[in-house]
Amino acid sequence: MILFPVAGRTFEKPLAKNSIGKNFPYILKSDNFSLNARNVKVLKSQGSFLWMGTSMGVIKYDTTPIDKYTVYDNRNALLSNGIFSISIDDNDKIWIGTYGGGLSFLKDDKWININTPQGLNDSFVYDVKFTNSDIWIATWSGVNKVKGNPLTRKSWTSYTVKNTNGGLIDNWVYAIEIGKKNNIWFGTEGGLSLFNGEKWQRWNHKNGLGAPYEGVKHDNQLATDAFKGSHHSEQVSALPNTKNVAYRPNYIVSMHLDQSNRLWLGTWGGGLSMFDPETQVFRNYTVQDGLPGNYILEIKEGSDGNLWIGSNKGLSMFDGTSFLNYSLINGLVSSYVFSIEFVKNDFLWAGGHNGMTRLKIDK
Repeated sequence: MILFPVAGRTFEKPLAKNSIGKNFPYILKSDNFSLNARNVKVLKSQGSFLWMGTSMGVIKYDTTPIDKYTVYDNRNALLSNGIFSISIDDNDKIWIGTYGGGLSFLKDDKWININTPQGLNDSFVYDVKFTNSDIWIATWSGVNKVKGNPLTRKSWTSYTVKNTNGGLIDNWVYAIEIGKKNNIWFGTEGGLSLFNGEKWQRWNHKNGLGAPYEGVKHDNQLATDAFKGSHHSEQVSALPNTKNVAYRPNYIVSMHLDQSNRLWLGTWGGGLSMFDPETQVFRNYTVQDGLPGNYILEIKEGSDGNLWIGSNKGLSMFDGTSFLNYSLINGLVSSYVFSIEFVKNDFLWAGGHNGMTRLKIDK
């Protein structure tokens, strides 16, 4: 266990606000607030605060007129500057999943860092979710469940492809969703898995996940080009025997369980996939259906039930029938939308390369 004082660097000057585009009147660019070339990979709101996970640390931004932000990185708190996930538990505690630095959480104004010696499967942590008193952690070496004090080794349980007899379809786990009756869904590099506490189920492209290659091959581009600077491309490029890294329909990059208990899955080149747990049928959406891109990096649901989707070619709103797309022409700061978050249901924030864009939500 390693504790660090919170002493992050706090800045009173405002973030840059530029009036660009009709649809997006509020732009935050990293070069205007001394954050160098940060890619905003994850966003999480906490009241009026917006937590940003970037390629160079965590930023806590006050979205009120006070307009103050605090930076945490490996110089004052974290073991890694690469941020994969930000989660908030039932006690309003912040949890940070990092690229090679394990898991960190904020307690009593101190950062506590957890890594493999405490029981974590891997120091690369992609997602953290909470159910009852349990913590579920997605890593690049399987899944951890923590029951009780995360600093006690006996509190940890590990799930891998091997010890679940393939129930966990792949050890590279990128997303977790908590379903009804505490069913736990896992989005992985090899497909989708479900664990109900006793039994496992799994699905992949053979079952309908991701659009067929023939339907998307003309719309896809090399993943290393589409996601230059993205941690996803780093992982995919490291895969063995990959003849076509631009199309990996089993690779679930993002996941969301909606108000109707339908699971939405963002794939790597296979578009957006909707899975109905009742019928166990997949429905795939691609550029041919109106999406701007087939690499789906983020999925969030608004209070009205509409889905907001971040892709390699902009931001989309899906009302269940059609897609409304936004791009650089509309004022987006980046074509690549890695992260989406709502602040008090008034504004949508979209994070991408080198900054964020804010959109006023119509009510």
